[in-house]
Amino acid sequence: MKKSIYIVLFSSVLLLVGCNPKTMEEVFDHEMKNNKDVDEYKLVEKVEEDNVIIFTSHKEDDDYNKDQPKLALFVKSGDEWLWKKTNVCQLDKWNGNLDGEPYIWCGTITEPRHENVIVGDTEAEMIEMNDGIKRVWYHMSKNRNEEIKVILTDGTEEWLKEVIK
Repeated sequence: MKKSIYIVLFSSVLLLVGCNPKTMEEVFDHEMKNNKDVDEYKLVEKVEEDNVIIFTSHKEDDDYNKDQPKLALFVKSGDEWLWKKTNVCQLDKWNGNLDGEPYIWCGTITEPRHENVIVGDTEAEMIEMNDGIKRVWYHMSKNRNEEIKVILTDGTEEWLKEVIK
């Protein structure tokens, strides 16, 4: 009888462990390892509150994209994390993923004189890359046509994207 109870308890624990939902990071790792277009990847930063992972990835013979930051947006459906969309955060430029809400605006700044980035009326999230030079910025918006400007250390502004009204 005791043996049967242990078997049931052990089986229950295995079942519960097997049913645990994967984390956002585990889904990311699984997708990247199974992506035939990626030879190497590195998770730079996970931003739990935005369901975002900043990463780099490239093919072996593609030096241009080796250090190009990318942003992956995840959504949770029930107990399961799903990779919803990706955006490339181009160097010293802006990029938008306008494939449905939320619209992702992002880029990478490299100049020390760039203090922060404003998208619409909101300061973008800023993530420092581990090279000490690049900083990835991003903002998720319901607005498909946002103005984007950089605030410099002297307080002046530079437009990256201006909406002409």
